[in-house]
This record gives sequence, structure tokens and C-alpha cells, in this order.
Amino acid sequence: MNKNYDFSKRQFLVASSRGALALGLSSLPLSAFGQSNTNTDKNGVYFPPPEAQGGWRKYDANGLSGIDTDKLTEAIHFHDNSPVSTSRGAALLIIHKGKLIGESYVTGKEGGPDNWTAKTCNDMKSSTKSVFGTGVGVFLDQYKKQVNLETLLVGNDKESSLIPQIWDQPITDEAKKRIKVKHVLSMTSGHAGPEPWLGTGTRQHHSGYHGAYQMHEYCFGWWNFEGVASHETLLFEPGNDFMYSNFGMEQMALAIRNVSGQDLGPYTYDKVLGPIGMPIGLRDNRYRDMPYSNSFELNFAETPGWGVGGDTGCDAYGADGSDSPYGINSIAGSTFRCTARDFARLAYLWLNNGRWMDEQLVPEAWLKLATKRFQRDDGSTPNNYGYTFWVIDDLPNVPNDLYMSRGHNQNHSYIIPSMDLVVVRQGNDNRREVNGASFQTELIQKVTAAIIS
Repeated sequence: MNKNYDFSKRQFLVASSRGALALGLSSLPLSAFGQSNTNTDKNGVYFPPPEAQGGWRKYDANGLSGIDTDKLTEAIHFHDNSPVSTSRGAALLIIHKGKLIGESYVTGKEGGPDNWTAKTCNDMKSSTKSVFGTGVGVFLDQYKKQVNLETLLVGNDKESSLIPQIWDQPITDEAKKRIKVKHVLSMTSGHAGPEPWLGTGTRQHHSGYHGAYQMHEYCFGWWNFEGVASHETLLFEPGNDFMYSNFGMEQMALAIRNVSGQDLGPYTYDKVLGPIGMPIGLRDNRYRDMPYSNSFELNFAETPGWGVGGDTGCDAYGADGSDSPYGINSIAGSTFRCTARDFARLAYLWLNNGRWMDEQLVPEAWLKLATKRFQRDDGSTPNNYGYTFWVIDDLPNVPNDLYMSRGHNQNHSYIIPSMDLVVVRQGNDNRREVNGASFQTELIQKVTAAIIS
């Protein structure tokens, strides 16, 4: 281990025009950073206060046992210098045993935020699905007398359906009546996958159907874009195969609204996000236009938010902005925009099995189930996906209890309970390989190599 690495003694963040290596000064008392060590639970586990009140504790890895600072520096430099980061910007946070030991912000050469900082909010893309799944876990516990994983989503009639709105027109496929809650959360519902966010084809109703060209109507299979896979007919019998898709999840979000009386965003905020210190801007945000400036699908701002669909002016999934009688609902599969530091709160909540301080916000049993491979009715587990989380149990030189939220443009979080480790990465470039190797795999391999067992 290199004990002579020259970390800055002037400031926590060592910045350059393209990136920043964050390694704090653990040799100093926490009061040196204007923070205290009082945010611990009854077992002595630390939980960060909101960012406005100090946020994450910052440590210099040189002063910590169990960290190879040479390898940690190598991991951060790999991230910062990769074209995935230098192109349109990126952020990286590494939290070990509740200590922020690595933090980096890269301003892109080709686009993205003009100056990516700790206050930059970026769309976590499909990592939003895991936020949604967190809310679902609370919902299933609160309404367990009405809904469970075996409950039919559509069912056999309008009166018993979790989403009675879908019965306003004839059901487009009898197989939809056999979709269960567990299927839409595990990507085994049979819905098609393509997401026409920037669809330019002709919108068309299916024969005999009518209504607004809006989000819920799209998910129900009433309309589609010419040339884009539709949701009129399922691809396979629910539970029998795997297809990564937003559209069953969006209908589950509608079910949450129908049962709880709250939209997904406010419900999840009140139950989970607010109590862990996430900014209030995530609760009632109602930006309607998905501000994608080009095919890179950039979506960043200085303010947090969770996009909504199914409202006048919204173009989610290529909707035309027409008025829908089904109203708004937060986008279950994407558009959760926040800072890397704040998303790390969610990842830290997951790491701690749904507990924040001494309060169990999300059922521990749910998170343990959600972060294991989904088991089909025949007992098989062929896909590395649980309930809204990716289960990465087969990477060389990485503990097999790694699970992830994963999003387009490499917006990921990595959680490894056995290492007490959380890594959050944000970006605006989706190239998957660097010099022939998987960027997301090599990043976590380099980070874990720096943690000495």
C-alpha cells in the first residue's frame, strides 16, 4: 500500500478541468469538516444527515485501514479518464463502511453539464426502476391484506382489477389477465421492450381502439408508433420468459395510485425518500417534457425531480401531449433526477436492508427477496434479475453478493453487503466497452481490488 501518495491538505476535493479526485482528511477530527459523529443508530452505524446539514462524512483513504490507496487511485483515474466519462461528463462516489472515501466529477468535452459538480442533478435513467421497487416493497407491506406478489394485475373483470382503467376498452390479449404483480416486477410479464422516447414514426391506434396518445394508453396496448413493437399482444405467457421492459411496471405504478390514493412519486417520497434526507423537489415535481436535447438522451439540471407521464404536455414514451382521462403518474422506469450524493443515500438504505438510523423504512425481507434472482414457478432462476434490481453474482474477483441498480448512460449503483460498500456512478454516455472490456465491470473490479478484506 502506498503511504506516500500526495493528497491535498488544503481541501477535500482536488479538482481539475476534467475531473476531481475526492479523498478527505480522516486524520483530522470530523469537527474539522463542520460535522459531528452523532448520526449513528443504536448499533453505532453511521447515517448521513441531509446535504444541507453536512451530508456524507469525508475521509482521506490514506488514514484508513483496509484501503489500498494506490488501487483506489487507479480505480478513480480509470473512471475519470475513460471516454465514457470525458465525453459528456460523469460523477463517481465510493462509500465504504459509511465513509465517503472517493468522489469525482468530470466535465465533458462533448456536452453534458457545463461544470459537473456535487450539486449537479442527473437522470438516473433505469436505476429509477430500483427506486420504484423500493416504493413497491413498502406498498406491499402496507396493503398486504389487499395485494401481494401473487395478485393478478389485470384479472378477470374490472371490479377486481388493480388497474380497472385498462377495462375501459376490450382487453387486447387474454394473456394479460394472467399477469401477476411478481411478473411485472421481475421483467417476466411478456411486455415488449423498446421505449420510443424520441419516436418519429406515425402514431396509430390499434384497430377498433381510440383515446389519447398518452402514456397509460400506450402501456395498455391501445396505440403505438409505426414500426415500434406494440403492447397489444404479449410476447410470451407471463412468467415463462424474460424481457426487460418498462411497461408492466408503469401499470403497477398506476395500481399503487389506485389503491393508495397517491401517485408513485409522492407515495415513495413520503414513505422512504423524505425520511432518508432526499430533497423535497423529488416529491411533487411535475416537469412534463422529457428534456432530451438530442439522441444522446441527456437529462440533467441543477434541480432534482421525478418526471411524470399521462398529463397534458407530456411526451413520455413518445406521447403527443394530448389530454388523458387517466391523469399523471411518476415514470416508474426512468427520469429520477438527483445528485450522486443523494442517490448514494438510497444505495446506502439498500445496503442497510431498508433501515435508516433506528427506523425500518422498507421491509428487510422485501429487499433481501428483491435483490436475489427471481425464481420462476418451476424453480429455475435463469436471469440475473430480481424484483427491480440486477443480481450480479458471477463477476470474477468481485463478491457474489453484488447487486445493482442500472441505467442508460451508465447511471448505476453497486451494492456489496459483504464489503459494506456502495458505489454510485452517473453519466451521459452509454458506450459499454472501453478497449474491448466492459466499463461497468472493470470499474467495480478496480474498486473492490482497493478494499482489503
